[in-house]
Amino acid sequence: MVVTQRAQRIAQLAATPFDVLVVGGGIVGAGIARDAVMRGLSVALVEQGDFAGGTSSKTSKLIHGGLRYLEHGQLRLVFESLRERRILRAIAPAVVHPFALMIPVYSHSSRPAWKINAGLTLYDLLAWRGGLPAHKMVLPQRAAALEPALRVDGLRVAGVYMDCQMDDARLCLANVLQAQRFGAVCLNYARLLQWLRRDGALCGGVVGDRIGGRTVEVRARMVINATGPWADGVRRLDDPHAPLRLAPTKGIHLVVRQLAQTAVLAESRRDRHLFFILPWAQHSIVGTTESVVGGSLDDLRATPEEVAYLLEEANRVLPGSHLTPEDVLATFAGARPLLAFSGTPTAASREHRIEVSTSGLISVMGGKYTTYRVMARQAVEMAMRCGRFSGERCLTDQVHLMEPVHSMLLDQVPELIRLVDPDTLSRLVNRYGAGTLSLLHVVGADAALADRLCPHHEWLAAEGVYAIQQEMACTITDVMARRLPMAWSACHGLDALPAVEELLQRYGGFSPHQTAEQAEDYLRFLSAAVSFREQAVGQQPVQVGRGA
Repeated sequence: MVVTQRAQRIAQLAATPFDVLVVGGGIVGAGIARDAVMRGLSVALVEQGDFAGGTSSKTSKLIHGGLRYLEHGQLRLVFESLRERRILRAIAPAVVHPFALMIPVYSHSSRPAWKINAGLTLYDLLAWRGGLPAHKMVLPQRAAALEPALRVDGLRVAGVYMDCQMDDARLCLANVLQAQRFGAVCLNYARLLQWLRRDGALCGGVVGDRIGGRTVEVRARMVINATGPWADGVRRLDDPHAPLRLAPTKGIHLVVRQLAQTAVLAESRRDRHLFFILPWAQHSIVGTTESVVGGSLDDLRATPEEVAYLLEEANRVLPGSHLTPEDVLATFAGARPLLAFSGTPTAASREHRIEVSTSGLISVMGGKYTTYRVMARQAVEMAMRCGRFSGERCLTDQVHLMEPVHSMLLDQVPELIRLVDPDTLSRLVNRYGAGTLSLLHVVGADAALADRLCPHHEWLAAEGVYAIQQEMACTITDVMARRLPMAWSACHGLDALPAVEELLQRYGGFSPHQTAEQAEDYLRFLSAAVSFREQAVGQQPVQVGRGA
């Protein structure tokens, strides 16, 4: 039961003095918790929402060096990112996998073919021993064969190179779950309310459980602020006069039907900004924009103008798409935690900074998803120096994020294996590793849980149970947007909504009243994803509801 598990974790938070308290359960905070506990430190991780519920699930789904950063001379960042790409491929192959991208060069492109070729050559060199094929430049006929939907009018040449795609929410969750397996106490929906101090130095924080309502004091020798775009707000909870270090930028993405079989990195004709058209499951992602955040970080949404911009550019590059706003299944918007910059957002640095306040608060700011492991390592090493901890060296580049399941273990439970078809078993093994055994036992206890949650998706009801029991999903949105991402599809998972409500009651310990409120929250979540339509038609409400 989720309620029981949470009560146990809250009791641990209250009773245990920790070496490190990490505030923020996005990818950097999750990586810090994993790194610190693997060095032998006692660790608590608290997150005000769901793990990866903020920026860490609203990315372009890429683990990449950042080809466009080469234009701004950020060679060290690209080299570091490509090294991390290689490491993440090795430790998380189930969620980080290579794929090809195409850069079309047209007669009107501001970046000529020689420049694209030179940039890709440098990219290959910086990825030294990266294990992926080198780029190649192809003629228009070959480019059209590789991607038939591509515009060929004015096409001069195309560069084809390799990078990696990932499941951002799942990669973050994998870090949290492994940190927990090694002994960290991790709790989502736990908001930092205030700091605890001793002789002017921070010694922990007061944390409020947003689900159960209990407030606890968490004692720790060192505190790390890993809240991404929210880092300045947390810093000012420590020191109201702390200077602002961040200038977050907003980026939106569109989820549409599958447009192309090859990922495309193209140049916008309007402002020369580079944008992606990426295959993603049965759909495509189009993005991203980059603009200064004008409102609350907690309520970022796509505007009609931003959606129109991306649709216009996608239709230009893939002229047969004929996309309209009605073709947009959903949008998501996130804030990049950029260090304060001058000039345009696209030229801002993706470097990171680690700062220690006079009271001992360690804040990790800036950076990019791909380099989260480096940021985590440096933050932990800073905490070890400041707290005078003794510990092991960093091992996060050597230990697999997911424990694999050996075929011999599965052979020992033939009666369970027969409960699912071979294709489903293969998918489960790839996604859950050793957790597949727990999933099969769930099905063994109730054969009905081998049925699909939604007729439009492959997810089993047993996976919903696993998300609740083993992956700390506390709400319908946790399950349907991040654990089993049905929210971003044409049906939005609405057919599965009653079943997920029932699972949360039966296996999570939530009351019908609580799950009914969660269902309403999920519908509001979906409405926010298509709110640009409401704005475009003059504040007429967009209907997203059960049976829609």
